Amino acid sequence: MRRPPLVVVLIAVIVMALGETAGAVMSQMRPQTERYTRARIAANPVVHGLTGSAEYDDEVRARAVFAVEAGLSFFHTHAEGLAPVMLVAATLVASIVASRRIRAALYAVMMLGVLFPLGYLAYAAAVLELGRDEGVAFAERWVLTPLGTLAIVGILGLLVALATRRALVT
Repeated sequence: MRRPPLVVVLIAVIVMALGETAGAVMSQMRPQTERYTRARIAANPVVHGLTGSAEYDDEVRARAVFAVEAGLSFFHTHAEGLAPVMLVAATLVASIVASRRIRAALYAVMMLGVLFPLGYLAYAAAVLELGRDEGVAFAERWVLTPLGTLAIVGILGLLVALATRRALVT
């Protein structure tokens, strides 16, 4: 079995390490994360729609804090799941795809696709800076959808290569 380029391996390992770090942040630094989130919300009252009404504003803050924590949680989960899958997929590409150009294209797509979990960090940051609804929409449109699409295209490309190889062998 051949190995993928070291840059592909390095990026996958970095994403896994960042995902593990996010897990530690969520468990060990939850109070600090919540304090920081509440401070950013207070610094951007207009984008969060704060009105000055304690009951309403408390609900808005709670929803924003939950969205930021969800972004960190999704980042942690997806980084620890997608990075190893893409690493295995890139190893299969190295082993079975004969064409250098097709291998390079699949590596590029997979290398960008493995960055998909970082979209959830963008999601958490965008919620703080743009407000909950606008931040989520921004992250989904400009980060999560493009990177997720690349991850899917990379896996589909591998499946096509596997099917083509199988058809040639039989």
